[in-house]
Amino acid sequence: MARLWCSFFIFISLLLQQNKICMSLLEQVPSPPLPILPLPTYAQLKWQQREIIMFLHFGVNTYTDREWGTGHESPSIFNPIGLNTTQWANVAEEAGISLMILTAKHHDGFCLWPSKYTKHSVISSTWQNGKGDVVQEFVNAATNKGIDVGIYLSPWDRHDSRYGDDLLYNEYYLAQLQELLKKYQDVREIWFDGAKDPKAQNVSYYFSDWFSMVKELQSSINIFSDAGPDVRWVGGETGTAGDTCWSTINRTSLAIGASNITELLLITM
Repeated sequence: MARLWCSFFIFISLLLQQNKICMSLLEQVPSPPLPILPLPTYAQLKWQQREIIMFLHFGVNTYTDREWGTGHESPSIFNPIGLNTTQWANVAEEAGISLMILTAKHHDGFCLWPSKYTKHSVISSTWQNGKGDVVQEFVNAATNKGIDVGIYLSPWDRHDSRYGDDLLYNEYYLAQLQELLKKYQDVREIWFDGAKDPKAQNVSYYFSDWFSMVKELQSSINIFSDAGPDVRWVGGETGTAGDTCWSTINRTSLAIGASNITELLLITM
């Protein structure tokens, strides 16, 4: 009996020593450091990892050789012969590009998809007898190659007569935004360019409403503008950025389309 008790105490002693060693090892593991804020969202991190993105500017300007259209171009001039969006996607794939962005509507107001809110679109063009849809062909071609898609929808519209009336134009813009994001799924990036002629009519854009609708319709999308809220320019349109550029910015110092935005684009911290 004494021998049994002795064996029991030896077992308990060994067990306590083992637990003490385990606890000691646990105590030696350092706690992970707190993150350095701000932390990127998953979509923002994915955007940073893309490295190279392809931007396709295509529309009536292709036929007028203008950077900014006037908004008075006749839709009939848009008549691409042999349009091959698959060729676009092939080039992107060969270049290792993971995201392609298309100007669905530039400042001239001409829509590359058959919008039911305006006749100033491919519906009124001679291309495919008005039954074509460049955005759909673009999305199909990119998706077939495993490439993500983005859409550019210019806030400044030089064609639509509602531009100049805050309420009417914002209703029109929101309608087109909803139309695009409901019809074309899995859009990974959407652009809200703040560019506009200083002499153009003054319109207050309802950005908070626009952004809310975007996130409601496609929650994983990245919203681009001069001031974010998700992504913004890395440097300027010249393709140069500050050194070192950590892509962090205090958004309170930015306003979409502000006159001093060019200077702020090169901010590095």
